Amino acid sequence: MVKSKDELPETVKKVLPEEAQEIYLEAYNASWELYDEEQAGQMSQEAVANRDAWAAVKRDFTKDEESGKWYPAGEVPEETEEEEEGILDKLDDIV
Repeated sequence: MVKSKDELPETVKKVLPEEAQEIYLEAYNASWELYDEEQAGQMSQEAVANRDAWAAVKRDFTKDEESGKWYPAGEVPEETEEEEEGILDKLDDIV
């Protein structure tokens, strides 16, 4: 069981925004309480809780594969880089 966001794994804290960390924490703890080692089967209780927590995050957040950042589902990520000009764009500037 994880008592606060400060106890979350560094990988979770580094990649997820605050709101997604809250979702992860709640889902992890709910899963931890629901499954004991015996009920988890071949997976450890921690592995089951981690799997369930990520599933909960993925219901409400989407990962932008290019930037690796997580956004609320349905939100379009802002462009962080400008598109590189092509040769035709450069020619238009000259003419």
